[in-house]
Amino acid sequence: MIGVELSGAVTFRVFLPHASRVQVVGTFTDWRRCPIDLKREHPGWWSGSLPVDSGDHKFCYLVDDSVWLADYAAHGVILDPGGHWLSRLRIPCVGHEIITRPIAPAPARVTRPEPAPAAG
Repeated sequence: MIGVELSGAVTFRVFLPHASRVQVVGTFTDWRRCPIDLKREHPGWWSGSLPVDSGDHKFCYLVDDSVWLADYAAHGVILDPGGHWLSRLRIPCVGHEIITRPIAPAPARVTRPEPAPAAG
């Protein structure tokens, strides 16, 4: 999941409880040249925030230095020429409207049925 602030700061968050290391790699990190390490949060979440320049970007999570994982909750995905799924990230210029996704899902609302009126 991603969250984008008006300033262009992006929070990346992914649930990978069995991972030993998770990094964000993309066009804004020159892919593997300057990966961003995410911090482990319990129970199994990884997250990190960083500023990203305005524009259209592509990224993936690099899990344990070997598995590339697209974020399907980002701004879409694209299939690259090599057959790999990449996540899309769009950072608007300052002053433009932005649509963000929540970082954490809202708690489920539980409703109880109304009791039936008493007969009589």
